[in-house]
Amino acid sequence: MKTLDRFRGPRISVDNDRCEVYGICVWEAPALFQLDRDGRLRYRRQLEDADFAQAAAAARCCPMQAIVLRGMSDE
Repeated sequence: MKTLDRFRGPRISVDNDRCEVYGICVWEAPALFQLDRDGRLRYRRQLEDADFAQAAAAARCCPMQAIVLRGMSDE
């Protein structure tokens, strides 16, 4: 089975069952995470090289450990 291009490379994954929408990720990485008016978390899944530091900070600071960075190395 061929992997789709949109799933290659570094990306963010959020476990919605763990996320309590505290919004710390929005403060750490505003270019990647946003809270909608309805309280839902939106985020950009694909990462560019310039996004890695903010994405790593958001993952580190998430009190629920709901943010995971994937595709950072050969998996």
